[in-house]
Amino acid sequence: MSYLLRVSKNFNSSDLTSAELSYYAKQLLLPGIGIIGQRKLKVARVIVIGAGGLGCPILQSLTGAGVGHISIVDGDDISISNLSRQWLHRHEDEGKNKAISAAKRLFEINTFIKLEAHPVMLDHANARKLIESHDLVIDATDGLDVRYLIDDVCADLNCPWIHAALYKDKAQLTVFWDTYGASFRKLYPEPSIVLSCLETGILGAYASLIGNMQAIEAIKIITGMSIPKIGELITFDLEKNNLHRFYNPEVKPPHLYSGDFENNSEYSLSIKDLQKSIISDDIFTILDIRDKKKFDENCIDNAIYYPAERILEEGLDHVSTKKILLICEEGLISAMLANAMNHQYKDIFYLEGGMRAWTHKQTLDC
Repeated sequence: MSYLLRVSKNFNSSDLTSAELSYYAKQLLLPGIGIIGQRKLKVARVIVIGAGGLGCPILQSLTGAGVGHISIVDGDDISISNLSRQWLHRHEDEGKNKAISAAKRLFEINTFIKLEAHPVMLDHANARKLIESHDLVIDATDGLDVRYLIDDVCADLNCPWIHAALYKDKAQLTVFWDTYGASFRKLYPEPSIVLSCLETGILGAYASLIGNMQAIEAIKIITGMSIPKIGELITFDLEKNNLHRFYNPEVKPPHLYSGDFENNSEYSLSIKDLQKSIISDDIFTILDIRDKKKFDENCIDNAIYYPAERILEEGLDHVSTKKILLICEEGLISAMLANAMNHQYKDIFYLEGGMRAWTHKQTLDC
């Protein structure tokens, strides 16, 4: 599922390579991500406006997460005073454009994605052209005029955008999507004068925290892993570790699109099938991918402890037998891995219901 229709329609068109499975091994094991979520991230197109204090952590997190196409818009050049909080840039980058510098560093982090640098400021002449080919916009600017511009263009294009603002030790975060009743203009009908970080100062750790929260909201919208903060404004007092939430009762819940990906039942093995194979001496290598403590407490005879992340990182080339059965606690992670691995190997199966179903069946048999 995803909150983005194009992503839900297209994520099945892009498989993950063995190298990508290894790179994303840790996050693939999260129930809200998995193979499906990672494919959605891979086909997503996100544009980040600004490559400064907020933009750098946003870009680093989206790059590491595997967002397939990231565009960076920033016309500013790097100064020495930027380096203490804009951690994609280096001393040798002084005087260079921020968007180009950020794209260079991000490619060193993840070579599986596409990065596009636009060394310009977003304005009325280029905003629509830059934004319209993207699924999602992230605001990493410190100017009111550009935020109203983003809001207007996104409203016209039915595009969600993620807003954050940071002032000294105070911050705010929300998601705007005019289609569902949440917009910057409705929240702030009249512009207010707020000093930028140039006049007030800023702590890099504060910017990193808020920028990463923006990236998390982007991942929520792309994957559908949880409800994004549309119509919910969060304000932070970062020095006192306080936060407050404000809800707009007029905002409608966004539509969650379901994709057409299903676990292939050809790779599943029922409890009865497994019992038959044991009786008939059908040669299976049983890999128990649960954590070591659960494996030690209870496992199927002759099963081998084999962590799921090892499968993702190393593949299964060194497992000698042709037929492999994966077992997890409830069958969900093993199903995900079996479907992923069968693009590269044959005869990788998972046990329906996992170890819980096996234990339950054994108890009933007794």
